[in-house]
Amino acid sequence: MQPKKILAVFPGDCLKTFYEKGEIKERYYNPGDFFDEVHFFTFCEDEVEPAKVRKLVGNARIFIHPLGSLNLLSIFTSKSWVLEEVKKANPSAIRAFTPSVHGFFAAYCANELKIPFVISIHGDFDRDVRYFYWKTWQLKNWLQSTYMQLLTERYAIASADKVICAYSFPIPYAKAYGAKSVEVVYNKVYAERFDKAKPALALDAPAVICVGRMIPEKNQECLVRAFALLKERNVKAKLVLIGNGPSYYPLVSLAKQLGVEKDVLFFKSVPNEEIPSYYKSARIFALPIKYGGVAIPVIEAMAAGLPVIVAKPELDPRPELASEVGLVVSNVPEAFADSIEKLLKDDRLYEELKRKGLRKFKEIEGRKMEEREAKIYERLLKAGK
Repeated sequence: MQPKKILAVFPGDCLKTFYEKGEIKERYYNPGDFFDEVHFFTFCEDEVEPAKVRKLVGNARIFIHPLGSLNLLSIFTSKSWVLEEVKKANPSAIRAFTPSVHGFFAAYCANELKIPFVISIHGDFDRDVRYFYWKTWQLKNWLQSTYMQLLTERYAIASADKVICAYSFPIPYAKAYGAKSVEVVYNKVYAERFDKAKPALALDAPAVICVGRMIPEKNQECLVRAFALLKERNVKAKLVLIGNGPSYYPLVSLAKQLGVEKDVLFFKSVPNEEIPSYYKSARIFALPIKYGGVAIPVIEAMAAGLPVIVAKPELDPRPELASEVGLVVSNVPEAFADSIEKLLKDDRLYEELKRKGLRKFKEIEGRKMEEREAKIYERLLKAGK
């Protein structure tokens, strides 16, 4: 009988948080049903019931171990205790989804247990997080992030047997922090979910959709202001904003202030299984993000057959994927308004971008990415590292 394949996961947040946001994705932590058991180690006081999130691990058995809340001294005071908890699961490999404190503990346990360790990088912490904290004078956040950088990031990344980047933008960051082996595996988006989806919204005008956490760096304000310009030009359209965060209520107020509250529809949360139906309700996808790389909604929009309009980030002059299949514009309301109006009026351009997006999506479809990720685990376990 083959020995059980067991994965220990440090997901980077409470599973309860993902559940409440509707972000429960099939086999997200067990690609290709490779593992027989998946054990989650989260720094939470209490957690969601395993049955509510079991689809995250596909056919594997799921175990959730809430370890209590963290503080900045935890990496010194709790690592031995955390190691003992992880040992009980008898993992074959360990996976972390951030190089911060969770990545530190994952790396420490993998090193002590001498088992394979894989870490995900979903952004360039230097060019995304710390750069914008410094630029916007969020000095407390910058100092805290820099402190964590010194304590955890280099150790976590350099300890990994494989660093998986969600796109190419963070590769230089990963290598600068000591990554030994790096591979790009795009966030998994599945064609069948979008092929079967029907529109969720009945709208009286073509819609532009934007999906993402509402924070200044995602810059949804740019789209609200762009719609004020479109209204001045008598361009009939709706803006669908899906997401929550500190910018939510300021954006609602801005829409009222600009007189476009009837043209902007806000949805704080949409369950992951329903999100394709919202894309299918739209005609265009737009994202005025300031971060580099490829946001998951860009891939989702391509899967839904929507032309994409993406801002040119300050530190990523040629956005990955979007520059191949869509329109990359200056991150100002006028540029987005111009591009939206152009796509609504130019059917030939619209169809061309739609075809490009669908063709590119086929290359990175979720099943292919899932297979790529499963093979990483297979190679590491066969090698013993």
